[in-house]
Amino acid sequence: MDPAERVEAALLAHPSVARLHGGVASYLPGRRVDGVRLAERTSVSVVLRPGRPIPEVVAELRAAVREVAGDAPVDVTVADLEQT
Repeated sequence: MDPAERVEAALLAHPSVARLHGGVASYLPGRRVDGVRLAERTSVSVVLRPGRPIPEVVAELRAAVREVAGDAPVDVTVADLEQT
């Protein structure tokens, strides 16, 4: 599995993440991984489900991304909240 796909899976496994947002992307052969860009800094863009404090969720997402992508700085963008 590609590192971008591992980050994608870690983010989607979090119960507060409704989906990834296409504000950033990684391009793989024959596939685009929306919501994840790996470089000197890892950037992710997510749409969250409401109900939990956003700063707590962002901290959890940062930790989850570091577990699979290493110690590079992680920028988390909350692009939207899912409507209920």
